[in-house]
Amino acid sequence: MASTGTRVLAVRPARGVVAVLRLPGARGDAEGEGLHPEERALMRGVPPARHRDFAAGRAAAADALRLLGRAGPVLREGRRPRFPAGTRGSISHCRGAAAACLAATRPDVSAVGVDVERVGRLSQEAAGLVCTPAELALVRGGAAGARLLTVLFSAKEAFYKAATALDLPREPVFQDLEVLPDAGNGNGLRLAPAPGLLPGGCTVRGQVRHEGPYVWTTVLLRAGDGPR
Repeated sequence: MASTGTRVLAVRPARGVVAVLRLPGARGDAEGEGLHPEERALMRGVPPARHRDFAAGRAAAADALRLLGRAGPVLREGRRPRFPAGTRGSISHCRGAAAACLAATRPDVSAVGVDVERVGRLSQEAAGLVCTPAELALVRGGAAGARLLTVLFSAKEAFYKAATALDLPREPVFQDLEVLPDAGNGNGLRLAPAPGLLPGGCTVRGQVRHEGPYVWTTVLLRAGDGPR
């Protein structure tokens, strides 16, 4: 349940898919309050400085699962969150400020990724590491350039989370994905992975949303030509 001061935003990027963004107010999320007992046990293995972020991420996951008619807990498999059977999910934290979750119950969705970032965290010097030449040509100085750079970085982070859940020939790097705004598709992003990186027939769908100083991106990897 959301604690005092917390805003919970939910969208449905596709049928059977829900994304949740939690933006805490001054008080933020109470550490461990409302978590499943098994999730609280997991939190004991997290450094104390990250307890609030962990709790906010699991709370966002609980919100998303509830909207899909499912129940937690969301545990852990290696470094990844492990969602309940029949559900694929991803969690992101923006240190001390926000948490997001993307979850899907659709059988044609192979993997999902979500990322939330605060605009201005990346320097212009970082653009050369994050961006392809085509992307770099779009990134300018000032507030607009900082926001676009944040979108590019966030979309690549969300893609990385989704792609590495699959059995890939190698681990993706920033230059393996080109991200361009899709002017004709509202919140849509055009995502072009490097040839041969993803399994045959796998398609990529990305969206970006802006909420105050935050950029929130979601990525779906779909197998074959399933329902939209």
